[in-house]
Amino acid sequence: MRNPKGKLEICWSSEIIASNVDLLTEILLWAPAKSLLKFKCVSKRWHSLISDPKFCISHACFQRMLNRTADALMLSNGYKSTPEFHLVPLKHSTKVPFFDYFNVSEVKIIHSCNGLLLCCCKLMLDKPKFVKTTQMKNDGLCEFRYFVCNPTTKEFKILSPPKPTYLSLSLAFDPLISPYYKVVCICKGSSSKEEFQIDVYSSETESWSLLPILFKMPLGMTYSNGVFLDGSVHWYSYAETSLYFHIDSQSVKKMPMPFMFSWEGLDWDIMYFGESRGHMHLVLTKNRSSLEFDVFEMEFEYTGWSFSYHVNLHPMRLMFPELTWNFMNKHAVFSVLSVIQGEKDEEKKVVIFVDGRAMSYNLCDGTSIKICDLEPRPRRLEIARVPWHYEGCQAHPYFQSLVSV
Repeated sequence: MRNPKGKLEICWSSEIIASNVDLLTEILLWAPAKSLLKFKCVSKRWHSLISDPKFCISHACFQRMLNRTADALMLSNGYKSTPEFHLVPLKHSTKVPFFDYFNVSEVKIIHSCNGLLLCCCKLMLDKPKFVKTTQMKNDGLCEFRYFVCNPTTKEFKILSPPKPTYLSLSLAFDPLISPYYKVVCICKGSSSKEEFQIDVYSSETESWSLLPILFKMPLGMTYSNGVFLDGSVHWYSYAETSLYFHIDSQSVKKMPMPFMFSWEGLDWDIMYFGESRGHMHLVLTKNRSSLEFDVFEMEFEYTGWSFSYHVNLHPMRLMFPELTWNFMNKHAVFSVLSVIQGEKDEEKKVVIFVDGRAMSYNLCDGTSIKICDLEPRPRRLEIARVPWHYEGCQAHPYFQSLVSV
């Protein structure tokens, strides 16, 4: 026999929660962003609450502290001919975001930051338009357009063009610091070819601001792979020092590189430079064919890089004999997609791409597991080094978010 009293108590409790906005808000903060999008259909009250920009920022801040590990890695290496990107799931329920709502055929992910993506697309022009962001393609003209999007909510905003002399763009967003995002652009200085400037786009003002400071880049600085951490965008180099840009103080500062770069920086291959759970990592090797590499971590207040792990992938090769390691090309033997900092040190791992698979290697116990298979990517050139075409691929962390762009 059913208990009608118990059913009435459950209904009564649900009504109490639904009528108490503060209590309902506290409960909804725990739900993932994709679930909240479905919860909007529950009632007009829920739709209004979940759509409130203040709630969206509060949810982003709460989730930022609760789930600091990315849901997945989105792979980007050149412009895709379809609106779907390959994705390496780091959590079981992650699905591939589609970009068909952009209404363009070719999209490239430039940078990702705490749930938002900075993207670029190519638009074919019917009439000649000779601007710096235009280039020839297939006997026609195409123009680059940059935009920031939220792949969870499918919202996006087209940015006004940066300076014609721009070199790179990086996205900077942390809901714990500000509800607004910024795009940091390195561009050439007007007075000298060796001097550079910073141009900053703010979503608060919806405009660019060219800073008056001039700076020079260290030897071999790679300005296209910026890493945002602690309110700064960082770039690596093959010299003794590199640079980072502190957004609040609007200043360019020096950042040390590992000690051996002072005399043999060009002898090392930087396989990965990125951030996870507030830790900045650098992966180095002298020879990928050796299947060995070293993992470094930036110390507190930029005092230097500390050596963390030496990795030997030969046990992975023995454990998965079906994998083919392309030793014919030392640059395409394998790629390091990401270093994932777990909640505990024993959960720290490296995500590796080899022979069409994404593999996880535990840095503490040396165990390896398969994450997923990746479909071969279409070649842009007939001289592509390997059919998978993921070597040197940028893996962009993907977080669920409700933040509006």
